[in-house]
Amino acid sequence: MARNGNGTPIILVIEDYPDSRMLLSSLLRAKGYKVVEARDGKEGLRQANRVTPDLILMDLAMPEMDGVAATRHLRERHTLARIPIFVMTAYGTADVRQDALDAGCAEVFPKPLDLEMLLGKIKATVGA
Repeated sequence: MARNGNGTPIILVIEDYPDSRMLLSSLLRAKGYKVVEARDGKEGLRQANRVTPDLILMDLAMPEMDGVAATRHLRERHTLARIPIFVMTAYGTADVRQDALDAGCAEVFPKPLDLEMLLGKIKATVGA
């Protein structure tokens, strides 16, 4: 895993809404995770290449590059291909969910988020 020097899992939060990004980041930091943020899929790809996170938590509907396209790009990169990607969406139809899973996402969480479930899945995946 790409944990920082003290073994803390690194989570990349890719979310275009600043309030949502801040809320998720604050919650994850309070749980002891190191958090790196990005505003859209393109910035998320740059950050993923820079830090090689242990997990990516990403919105599906974003400007510039949506979560499905970003996931496909991440899966093409050898060093990033195995990083678990959890996506969040307000458009939780079966088709949207299947597109995300087919692109390589590990989990799809409907919005509004069940934070306890999300945190449980994160902990089960990366520990801490």
